[in-house]
Amino acid sequence: MRKKILVQSCWTCRYRERKACKEPCNICAGTTSKSGWRKRSWWQSPVMAYILAALIAVALLAAMLIEWSTARAAGPEEELLARQEEVHAAADLLRELGVAEDSEGIRALQEEWWRCQARIYPRYTENEVVMLAKLMWGEAGGIESVTEVACVGWVVCNRVDDQPEPVTVASVITLPNRFCYSDSFPVRDDLYALARDVLERWTMESLGYKRAGRVLPADYRWYAGDGKHNYFRNAYKGGDRWGYEPPSPYES
Repeated sequence: MRKKILVQSCWTCRYRERKACKEPCNICAGTTSKSGWRKRSWWQSPVMAYILAALIAVALLAAMLIEWSTARAAGPEEELLARQEEVHAAADLLRELGVAEDSEGIRALQEEWWRCQARIYPRYTENEVVMLAKLMWGEAGGIESVTEVACVGWVVCNRVDDQPEPVTVASVITLPNRFCYSDSFPVRDDLYALARDVLERWTMESLGYKRAGRVLPADYRWYAGDGKHNYFRNAYKGGDRWGYEPPSPYES
């Protein structure tokens, strides 16, 4: 009786006829036929290999989609919290190296941590940053000293803190006959950056940071100018004139 030829593809050489393969495949598993060839199990067939590859590709794609969606879900607050962790780690490393707590390096890291904190819990809005920049242009646009211009922003902050009822930066700026302010005033890049810095330092101080860089005491809420300088007072009439005693973060 003529022997029936087993038609089976080999996992290694891919030949469809057993007599076309020069050597038996050692990778195939299962029972051995009379001709000496090993029969593969069902899970070793090429079809199963394609299915397995497709499942792996789907799993990888799903993992990438999950990571992408998680990254999109992580907003600015999560990024700021992560940055705070990095700053903490850097400060701890400096301490382990023997760097003093009052050194410039650790103090700079502390200020960055508190800036992140102020951005997580701001006392102002983006629109109020723009409004304060316009106010600085109207009240001190021609003044060269950055510290003097920053004091205009601190006057606004001091007036917000002085009110018996909670008020906003915007409501203080737009009070009638208080400031030279208009929505039509331009927003200079340097004044925008300074306005944001003042509001951040104000928020940092309110959150508990003792070295926020305040350039005007809290009771100085009035000022007058001559076009070249502004003179800040702690009373509506008379009072003491501020002499810029503390070190200013804006002056080297």
